[in-house]
Amino acid sequence: MYHSKKLHEKGIIRNRKMLTQSQYGDYKFVGHLDHIKTFHACIKSLCFGENGTVTFSEEGLRITVEQGKSIQATLFMDPKFFAEYHVKDLTSFGLKLNVFAECLSLFGVMDCSVKMLYKGDGAPLIVLLEPHNDDDVSTECAIKTLHVDEPIEYELDENSASLNVIFMRGPDLFNIFNELDKAAEELEFTLSPQRPHFKIATVGVVQAESTVEVAKSSDMILLFNCRDTTVARYKSQQLRLMNKALQAATKVAIKTDASGLLEMHFMMQSGDAEEIYVQFFLTPLLDI
Repeated sequence: MYHSKKLHEKGIIRNRKMLTQSQYGDYKFVGHLDHIKTFHACIKSLCFGENGTVTFSEEGLRITVEQGKSIQATLFMDPKFFAEYHVKDLTSFGLKLNVFAECLSLFGVMDCSVKMLYKGDGAPLIVLLEPHNDDDVSTECAIKTLHVDEPIEYELDENSASLNVIFMRGPDLFNIFNELDKAAEELEFTLSPQRPHFKIATVGVVQAESTVEVAKSSDMILLFNCRDTTVARYKSQQLRLMNKALQAATKVAIKTDASGLLEMHFMMQSGDAEEIYVQFFLTPLLDI
């Protein structure tokens, strides 16, 4: 059995007896992933907030985290992504995400499978890790669950006359953000059916310190569907919180409308597996 002295201090309880298949009937949720690399990257992208709201349902797994009323992120995992997925009814609880991420990293870079089991209200989330290249090593943790308030519900109107949608290659958008002045306090997003089509400008003490423009005909753009020109500003700090998700994303969907609410979907994929989605909502600073 793998051991870590810090686990108990951070809310992880060690269980010495591994669960068997016959005991699954006692649980409201059982999920099994053959590989944790992409899942672990998604969980780390949510760790800008201390506590997340975990929801298991027949539609799949959702984990939502918020920071004030300015940014929200949600991880979506379809049941098809799991090698095994059983849920009895809608289940929701709070979880310390940094503890969960640390638990998933117990074996470092070793490729692992993971099973997650949840018994019901007040019970811990059981996490079973088994490395693929060492049959003699495994670990079982129980992470304390919490009561948390329901997250805010954000939603863009898909029928809005000002709704703009762009799909981009993840690595290209990551490079664009790296080119921007990191000292800028704000970033201004412009999406338009006319040129410059998609523009990000840094705003700080000196106005518009740097600008990046992407034409709709660029190879970076996978889909371009802009109905009207929309302009909004966001805190640079907000956007930096998305950096871990952007680093792991193969594709990114950018959506906004005249309200300035920014919705970004980061699509992550490992090998031939189904895609995992991490969705961010950012509220604008002010109307432009």
